[in-house]
Amino acid sequence: MLNNWFKKEKPIQGMMGFGGGATGHLVGGDSAFKVTGGTQTPIGDYLFIEFENGMPGTFTVDSGQTEEAVILLAGGGGGGGCQVGGGGGGGGLVFRTNATLTPGPYSYSVGAGGIAKIYNVLGPYQGGVGGDTTLTFPASHPYGNVTNTAKGGGGGGGHQIGSASGGSGGGGGAPPTNGSSGTQPQQTNTGWSQWGNNGGSGRNSHWAGGGGGGADGNGSPSPSNHSGGPGGAGRGFPEIPTAFGDNGLFCGGGGGCRNSTNGSNGAGGPGGGGQGGGDESQNPMDVMHGDDKTGGGGGGRRDNSEGSGRGGTGVIIIRVPAV
Repeated sequence: MLNNWFKKEKPIQGMMGFGGGATGHLVGGDSAFKVTGGTQTPIGDYLFIEFENGMPGTFTVDSGQTEEAVILLAGGGGGGGCQVGGGGGGGGLVFRTNATLTPGPYSYSVGAGGIAKIYNVLGPYQGGVGGDTTLTFPASHPYGNVTNTAKGGGGGGGHQIGSASGGSGGGGGAPPTNGSSGTQPQQTNTGWSQWGNNGGSGRNSHWAGGGGGGADGNGSPSPSNHSGGPGGAGRGFPEIPTAFGDNGLFCGGGGGCRNSTNGSNGAGGPGGGGQGGGDESQNPMDVMHGDDKTGGGGGGRRDNSEGSGRGGTGVIIIRVPAV
């Protein structure tokens, strides 16, 4: 019963940004660093610039230069599977400190979350793969005209269909039960750190789903008869405050489903992962969805017509000195 009362808490957003299209600057006379675009929030000695799914796709460094930028890219989370559903994998996570930003236009895209699946409506029952998050530097930049990519998370598996690989891999359903691999570590992002892990295995007898992989760990397999595996944990950084992401964590995996109303649902991984669901109603359904702007994976579902959890959207966060 405790599982049915699970409630995912979100951090209090205590600091308001200036909104999309704002211009921020670093105090510095003729060499003042100015940026147009994103949602800009000053916190302490830094300016944080956040880009989310649906924003225009270009920001501009109008003037100045910094070699002290911190940049985080999170891919969209994978959707949970259905009819013995595994949890969706968290999006891939890419991070760099002491990055250089010079004047010019920068192109970006922020990945959407993978779609949910609904029992007896949207077969096959593998959750959708999350969208990639990308950042492209201008040709005049010292790094060159390169694109860095955080892969979308893999979808959770379902009955008679496997899970999908992605930034972190989706958890297995049943059958087949295998979780899928995280592909983010194999991406070419020279000079950046990156994370993605594997999904856990589902259970073919006494049905249950495995947890989706997270940026800081593999998804867990079904731990016992009828019980879903927890999603892998997401990852945080001391440079990024808890006002962002899920209390400062990103790209947690979704939890696997339990069997009907037996056993327990897999918990979502810290970092925006949604919990799994059995045949019971989930009210609100938000507990199964990955959190937006975290890249968290959605929770897997057994057979309820409410369906599985969708993946959370990705995000780009850039920190620059404010003075």
